[in-house]
Amino acid sequence: MARRALTDAVAADLADDAALARDAELTRLRSEVAGLKARYKAALGQIDRERERADALAGLRGIQPKRAAKRTGKAKRHAASMVLLLSDVHCEERVDPDTVNGLNSYDLDVADRRIDELQERFFLLLEHERRLANIRRVVVWLGGDLISGHIHDDTAEMAQLAPLAATRWIGERCRGLIDAAADQADEVIVTTSSGNHGRSTEKLRVGTEMEHSFEQHLYLTLAGAESRDNVRWQVGTGYLNYLDLDGFTVRFHHGHAVRYGGGVGGITIPTNKANAAWDAIRRADLSCFGHWHQFSWQRAGRYVSNGSVIGHSAYATRIKAAYEPPCQAAVVIDHERREVTKAFPVFCDRDLRGT
Repeated sequence: MARRALTDAVAADLADDAALARDAELTRLRSEVAGLKARYKAALGQIDRERERADALAGLRGIQPKRAAKRTGKAKRHAASMVLLLSDVHCEERVDPDTVNGLNSYDLDVADRRIDELQERFFLLLEHERRLANIRRVVVWLGGDLISGHIHDDTAEMAQLAPLAATRWIGERCRGLIDAAADQADEVIVTTSSGNHGRSTEKLRVGTEMEHSFEQHLYLTLAGAESRDNVRWQVGTGYLNYLDLDGFTVRFHHGHAVRYGGGVGGITIPTNKANAAWDAIRRADLSCFGHWHQFSWQRAGRYVSNGSVIGHSAYATRIKAAYEPPCQAAVVIDHERREVTKAFPVFCDRDLRGT
């Protein structure tokens, strides 16, 4: 009796184990079927996407190229003026490469070569732009700080020439540039602004600023000795110098009246504020200035900021100014559109690049 009971218990346990095994196998098979169904569904989706892609590609097979229509006559080129900005040369100031971590080196010889390169590049750009526009007029802006002067002890120590000698030195290069422009254009307008460096006083004057400017004296001397019939001078007599180019007004100034203390946004915000204040008195279609040694073109703000010929200096490092290679600026003004169509840097840093 006891043996039979034991046998029945063992049989029951075996039956339970078999049931558990069947349930586990069934669960495994169900999971596998679910996985197969998911992969099957994904495969069907991929097939549908590939079919759609194949149908789309098949629909593009019949596309034929459409060639641009040829003009029946010669394309009309709008009348335009091209402006060269020349400022912040600081011709007689030395830059010791040891003071700027080797980023720059500057002396009279380098200044001479950079001015030559600037002239070369500008006239190449003028030739190129004439393929797109009818440019018969060139404007040359002499924008100040052509010399560094002796306004501080350190500028006097770094100067290779005294202020009057430096003025004569840069005057010869300006004369050569203007004569070359006169050979390249039917009309040349030379417009001027005096900088804050080339002055005979320790502190900057306001009402009599021009009376103490070596650069202003240079401009008047060059204008008085002008011998080219196609060259016209417009020497500024105040801080702002307005030039009318067939109804398009350009405002020139050196830039030292724009108050910028550094910080986010750069010179854009103070420049826009200054232009808005001046526009309330007399509106300009474009403002051109230098002083800050930063090339910038703001189409919405209607201004072009010029770079520098001297390039990076110990002073720029001290005020934490961003590095910018030596460059000036050129501007193309389309008179039919009545707007600036191009403004770009004209680099003069061949000596630094070793090319």
